[in-house]
Amino acid sequence: MSKVLLWIAVVMGAIYIVRVNYFGSKTYEPFMNGCLVSGASEARCSCLSDYVHERFDDLEVGRILRSDRSDAGFSERVDRVIAAGTLACKSADQ
Repeated sequence: MSKVLLWIAVVMGAIYIVRVNYFGSKTYEPFMNGCLVSGASEARCSCLSDYVHERFDDLEVGRILRSDRSDAGFSERVDRVIAAGTLACKSADQ
C-alpha cells in the first residue's frame, strides 16, 4: 500500500512540475508590466492581473494586450471585466 501511495505522490509531483514550467501563463507578466507602466501600484496591478487571468484564457489576454478589439462582444466583455476588476482591486493599495 505504501508503495502505491509513494508512486502516486511521485506522479503528482511530476505533473505539477510540468504544469508550472510548461503550461503557466505566458501573458501574466506582460499584462502586469503594462499595468505598472500606467502608473498603478504593484499591489493593484497584481490584483488586476489575477482578476483578469481568472476570467480570460491566455489567448484572450493576448488579444487584450494587442488591442485586438475586432469583435464587439469581446470588446464589451473586456471593458466590463477591466472596470469590475479595477473596482475590486481598489482596496489593494490600502
